[in-house]
Amino acid sequence: MQSLWMVVAALFYAFYAVFVKYSGFEGIGSWEILFFRSIFGVVLFYGVMRFSGITLSTTHPWQHLIRSMCGTLSIICGIYSVSHLNIGLAMTLNYTSPLFVGAYILTTSLLHHARVNWGLMAMVLFGFIGVVIMLGPTIGPHEYYAAVVGLAAGFFTANATTFVKKLGMLHEPETRIIFYLVLVGAICGLIGTFLTGGFHPWSVKGALYILGLCICATGGQFCLTRAFSRGNLVLSSSLQYTVILFSTILGEILFLEPATFPVICGMLIIVFSGLMSSYFVRRENKFLRENAKTSQPKSRTINTS
Repeated sequence: MQSLWMVVAALFYAFYAVFVKYSGFEGIGSWEILFFRSIFGVVLFYGVMRFSGITLSTTHPWQHLIRSMCGTLSIICGIYSVSHLNIGLAMTLNYTSPLFVGAYILTTSLLHHARVNWGLMAMVLFGFIGVVIMLGPTIGPHEYYAAVVGLAAGFFTANATTFVKKLGMLHEPETRIIFYLVLVGAICGLIGTFLTGGFHPWSVKGALYILGLCICATGGQFCLTRAFSRGNLVLSSSLQYTVILFSTILGEILFLEPATFPVICGMLIIVFSGLMSSYFVRRENKFLRENAKTSQPKSRTINTS
């Protein structure tokens, strides 16, 4: 039942995408959205850390920096793609990270002449075929750049996830990991905003949209963390794709964005490939762990009698 928090997280992220879209209509730029979303998180998670007695100091600054930069790039790419593409389309591209994780494992296997997981290779190829099917008849030449940026969001998410796992193995608290992410996001958002013309004047609606996306992004992060930490990992990973369903429905209702047959087919292929890639990645990691255990030399018992 704890895995059902992922459905709540998907709802939060779907409405977050809606507020990002509306903020773009009000003339609020992607870097501004990144800054306000991040500064909201800085204040919130700093308060949570103080309340929990967690300090800011860490013995793994470089790992935090790399994870935070990858996470920030993922967020800004996601914001840009949502602002310039159909919501359902953009969110599908943003959730291609399992395909990139699979591609990374396959590349590593080929470079080291190790055993190739052909099932994983088939799913990765199938997933990117789904991307081509979904994008081909749907977007025009002026949207190609936004589509590539959306795929980049999935790529950077895959890298950020890898470093989150490493930091978890180093026993870094989750709140500290998230705090440094939003801190780097706020700094990058501030710099990016000034480099692209500065802050724009807000309307009342614009302020409400910013508040809405900040609340939804934070609520989504909380529910996602709860689902992964307390629920079943496989079920939680599967349920996170419901964000694509919710985003597509909201896009059709609020923005009259049609869900055409190629789009639906491409989405289903990407979701299926992502789920199967996650499954094969877990099997591959389990295989490597077992091999590492069996390859360790057994200690000999010396008879001292």
